[in-house]
Amino acid sequence: MYIQFIYKDGSNPYITTNTKNLFNMICKYELNQVGAYDFKVVWKRPRYKKTYKAIQDIFRDFVISWQLDFDYWRKKGFYSWGDCAFWGSFFEEYGKKYGLLREFRENGII
Repeated sequence: MYIQFIYKDGSNPYITTNTKNLFNMICKYELNQVGAYDFKVVWKRPRYKKTYKAIQDIFRDFVISWQLDFDYWRKKGFYSWGDCAFWGSFFEEYGKKYGLLREFRENGII
């Protein structure tokens, strides 16, 4: 599975095939979702302290925005069951790493 990041200046898109690079892009850039696996890079985050809490907040904000946009993209036919499984396992993997599993389960994300 690949995930594409489209830069607003029109430069070549960055494509990743693993969750580690996806997570790094989420932490490094503010993203807008334009498809099930396509994101538009809005801006590079200013230098932030790579603390556990800072990364936890960034990831939580990303997951919340993904959840809010999910219904819109689902109605447009962008998500299959496989897509939902991929995103669910991604959120579970990094939610566990950053202590967000309980919060994600309470909010119906995983």
